[in-house]
Amino acid sequence: MSIESNFSITNRDLKHEQPRVSLHERRAAKRDACSQDEVQRDNSGLSQVTAHVSPELPMGPTPLSVLLGARLLGGSLDRQLADGRAPESSRLLAARAQLLTAPTKRRGLAENWLALLVEAREPVTLIDPRVPVVRERIIAAQTQIHELVDALLAPMPTSRGVAMANTLLSDGSGPIFNRDCPADLASTLREVVARLDPLVS
Repeated sequence: MSIESNFSITNRDLKHEQPRVSLHERRAAKRDACSQDEVQRDNSGLSQVTAHVSPELPMGPTPLSVLLGARLLGGSLDRQLADGRAPESSRLLAARAQLLTAPTKRRGLAENWLALLVEAREPVTLIDPRVPVVRERIIAAQTQIHELVDALLAPMPTSRGVAMANTLLSDGSGPIFNRDCPADLASTLREVVARLDPLVS
C-alpha cells in the first residue's frame, strides 16, 4: 500500500474520531454547567430560608423529650435565660426559649401581671390562700406594669426579657413578695421592658 493510501486511511479515521471526542466534551461541559446552576439555586434558596429564621433560636424540630425537660426544669432555665445565657447554647435552653416566646405563654404571663395589679388593689382579708404581696410597691409601679404587659404582647419580644418577667413574678425573695428586698420594683420593671425589645437586648 502506498504512502498516500496510508495517509488517506489515517486521515479518514481521525475525521471519525474527532466528532466523537468533541461530542463527549460538549456533553460533559453541559453537565458541569447544569450542576453549577443547581448548586447556585440551592445556595440561593438556603440563604433565603436562613434570612427568615430568628437568630436567637436554632433551626429544626425539637424532640418531645427535650420539650418535656424544658417544662420540668422551667424555673432553672428561666433564671439562666434571664441572666443572659444564649438560648442556642443548649437544646434545653432553646426549647425553653421557644415555649416562653409562644404567643399563648406571653398572653398568660401578661394576664398574670394584670391580675397582680388587681390583687394589690383589693381590700385586705383575714383569710386569703394567696401568698401576701407588697401592695404599695405594686400600686406605685402600675405604669411600669402596663408597659410590661404591652411589651410582652409585642410581636417579637426576646426570650431573655420574657424569662425575666416570668422569674420576677414568681420570685418569693424579690420585691413583689419580700418587703425586705431592697430592689425597686419600678426600676426593675423598666429594665425588663428594655430587655424585651430585640433592638435593645
